[in-house]
This record gives sequence, structure tokens and C-alpha cells, in this order.
Amino acid sequence: MRIATGLLVGVVAIAAARGARELASRPDEIEDEPYAPSPRSAPIVALGFREVAADLLSIRLTGYFGGRESTAEGLAALTEAIVALDPRYHRAYEYGARAMTIAPHGVDQRTFLRALAVLDQGMHEFPDDWKLPYLAGQIYTQDLETDKLAQRRAWDERGTQLTENAIRKPGAPVEAATWVAFMRTKLGQRERAIDGLREMLLVTRDEDARKALLDKLAKLVDTDSAELASEIFEQRRELETAWHRDRPTLPPTMYILLGARITPGFDMVELATGGADLAGSQPVVEKLEPLE
Repeated sequence: MRIATGLLVGVVAIAAARGARELASRPDEIEDEPYAPSPRSAPIVALGFREVAADLLSIRLTGYFGGRESTAEGLAALTEAIVALDPRYHRAYEYGARAMTIAPHGVDQRTFLRALAVLDQGMHEFPDDWKLPYLAGQIYTQDLETDKLAQRRAWDERGTQLTENAIRKPGAPVEAATWVAFMRTKLGQRERAIDGLREMLLVTRDEDARKALLDKLAKLVDTDSAELASEIFEQRRELETAWHRDRPTLPPTMYILLGARITPGFDMVELATGGADLAGSQPVVEKLEPLE
């Protein structure tokens, strides 16, 4: 095991040293893209030492991204290999996606789609990380380009939904809800924008963010922000009372989603029929013509 690990470290070290010598000998040329195995072959190339290989490629990614001549293709290949080797390598998702989309050379629409694929995998592995859907939302709405209206709307919808999901996670910037409201309004979803702002106002404790949210909401509903603040304060007080009474173990955002507990007993027949008395109703008899 130690011999195999040593060989792997040696190969990467030799490749890094060779790259440094070549770069020093021709400073005015674009640096060669570093070797990175494909996501499918990476586990085989790693000789079973997947996490070690992922760490070494991560070092190569950081060094290569720090150079002025790095390319989007090279950064994307390294990132994809790292997350294929170690899907639980948390830092690689955001860092790699950002690196490939702001590379000095070769960034195009395919680069953004590859970054989104990496972020999608990261969101699956780390569903509580707000930064991953937040960055994906930015790419969908600000970086992807198309002249097809249907595609543009689909990307804007997806990006807005991802950002909306992100700001409901722990540690997320609540003030981004104003941007979500802007996008919802742009998409013709004014009521959804209003509901989203009201929800964030009910749960946030950041006073600076509350002021920005109040101003945006006041513009949408065309009312005075002071009057609106009083209304929101009363709603928040009622929400906190119900939350602590009914579901104190849940976060406030989850309580808003689920509401109060369902009463322990209810009539299944009434639930199925909507309260209508079907037992006493007369069946409709339709006269059928005989078959010929």
C-alpha cells in the first residue's frame, strides 16, 4: 500500500515539476493543460487510492488556477476528475465550478453547462450548502445565453428557483430575496414574488435585510413601508406564538411550509366526499336501448 501511494505521489510530483520547468522556459506561451483522467477512468488510474488522488489533483487545480494562462478546459477536467474520485470532497464543487467559469482562457457556453453539472452533483451530496444552488442560479440567469425565448425563460425559471431554495438554507444572504422577487416579477409571477418576500420577512432577524425586503415589498404592493412593517410585525408575532405552541422543534421556515399539526382524528368518509351525504342520494337510472 505504501509503495503504491509513493508511486502515485511521485508521478504527480514529476508531472508538476515538469510543468513548472516548461512554463519557466517559455513564459510568453499559454501553459499546457494539466493531465486529468476522465471521470470514468479516474478510479482506475488512482489504483484504489481515490481520496489521495483527489487531494493531489486538488493541489494541481489550485496551482493551475493561480496561473494567468489557465484554461477553462483544463480546470473543468481537473474538477470533474476530483469529484468523480471523491464525491464527498465538499470544497471541490464550488471552487472548481467558479474556477472554470472565470478562467482566463476558453470560457464558453459549454463551460457553464459543465459547471452546472458539477454543482448539481454537489447539491445532491450536500443539500444544506446554500452556496451551491446560489452559484448555479447565477449561472442560469446571468451566464447562459440563447436567442430562443422558450429556452431563456426555462433557464430563468430554473435559476430563480435555485436561488430561492438557496436563501432558505442556513447562513444564506437573506437580502438576495429582493433579487428573487425581481426575477419573479420579470417572469410574470408578481403574487409569488410578494409571497416570497412576506415569508422571508417573517423569519429573518437581520435588520438591514428586513429594511431592504420591506422597501421591495412596499413597492410591489404599492403601500407605505411603515404601515407594512406594522402589519408584518403583527403577523410575525402570531407566527412565533403558533410555532412555539404547535411545532417548536421545527425551524420557522419549515413551520411555515407545514403549518399546524393535523388533528389526530377525522372522518375518512367526510374527507373523501367533501361532507356530502351520499347514502341518501338517489342513483340516476338511465334507460338503455336493447342491443340489436
